[in-house]
Amino acid sequence: MMEILVGVQKSLIKTDNPELLKALVDLYSFKSPGAEYSPAYKKRQWDGKTHFISRTGVFRTGLLSRVLEDLKKVSCTPSIIRTLEEGDKQTENPEIKDFSFYDYQKELIKQGLDTKRGVIKSPTGSGKTLIMAGLVKALMGKKMVILFNAKQLLTQTYDFLTEACGFDNIGLCYGEGFVQGDIMLCTVQSIERILDTHLEEAEVLMVDECHEFSNGKTTLAAIQSFPKAVYRFGFTATPPSDPIRRYNLEGALGEVLQVVDTASLVEDGKLTKPIIQLINRDYDASGQDEDMSYLGVYDEYIVHNEKRNAIIKEIVNDIREKHENARILVLTKSLDHGRTLENLFGEGCQFLEGANSIGERYSSISRFRDARGSSVLIGTKILQTGVNIEEITHFINARGMKSEIATLQALGRALRRHHTKNVVYVYDFMDKEKYLREHSRARKRHYEREGHTVNVL
Repeated sequence: MMEILVGVQKSLIKTDNPELLKALVDLYSFKSPGAEYSPAYKKRQWDGKTHFISRTGVFRTGLLSRVLEDLKKVSCTPSIIRTLEEGDKQTENPEIKDFSFYDYQKELIKQGLDTKRGVIKSPTGSGKTLIMAGLVKALMGKKMVILFNAKQLLTQTYDFLTEACGFDNIGLCYGEGFVQGDIMLCTVQSIERILDTHLEEAEVLMVDECHEFSNGKTTLAAIQSFPKAVYRFGFTATPPSDPIRRYNLEGALGEVLQVVDTASLVEDGKLTKPIIQLINRDYDASGQDEDMSYLGVYDEYIVHNEKRNAIIKEIVNDIREKHENARILVLTKSLDHGRTLENLFGEGCQFLEGANSIGERYSSISRFRDARGSSVLIGTKILQTGVNIEEITHFINARGMKSEIATLQALGRALRRHHTKNVVYVYDFMDKEKYLREHSRARKRHYEREGHTVNVL
């Protein structure tokens, strides 16, 4: 006998088969990174694992579909008992005046409304904000919270929902800004300001760029809250592949919902085809990197590597000579690297950093877009997500790194359609030094898994 009591946030497995429950507990347990350094682990007070099903059978409800699928493999079909109201089955038509949804957007909205929760995965540039707006429209009349990890993303979405979509009763909450509304757009840093009005009452929770919320103590706690939010949706182009972060996210929001990938959208002409070129760089360390830390290697052979930076300058100059109105985006990891490249490039170049105000960012992006002739925009992580610059014709990933999320989020900046381009040229490096070698190989794998052809020069 097995039954599962399903709640909004947590569910409970009740069974007379303790061995099956133990097998599930083991299956949903993963070694925590760095556990061996924990005093609790050293004292044998902790097994060093993150457990997503407790020994008593409690788990986050978003993992229900996974649990059922795993039980199906051993021919176990538990009884499902809903402990709270599931939410209205009838919703308003999600159509929005002056907007047309692609078929894949309609399907993701439908799946979301049918399942009432899920991590909606759709490539950068595929219109995730419009999908969000469709769900907002369909659930209009319910109290909602939409969480963001950055003020810039919040204000862009607020403008889209109010001005482009014509929605009213939209509130916002960030830093110095506050407007009350039944539908509250809120940065996670300011969430305390809406707890009295929305924590217990919100029926809908949405999380933009939800992969950013899957690890931090504050951000994860935020998306695990809201006890009456039967409808729970996350939006991302890049769900984490790490099992702990993945299960954290799915546990709070639900399974990943995907109906289209980047390669399909490129083939259909909804995203721009990338021409990806990896520059096979010489090994510059002469063995000196063997005893260096990662930070030391990165600083020496990426940030302050004169040969590598000279190659980037040469690429930029070549593009400027061959393309009359090129729009060149260059991403760096560090401020020092960005400023170094800014000095190398000279006129027609702008550098954006986190210290810039939103107004300064908009002004710089506008100058980049509207420049006569070719222009260059250098940025750090602030340009990785939430910035829509469809005009980008060339993208240089100057920063290295191995993260799949960071690599694909950055690439997605350049894939947005624009009438001025048929393809977008992407430049990256095959670095050879310690740590950097494997990071380069990892980025190559990320590009290829996304369905792109990669040329090593």
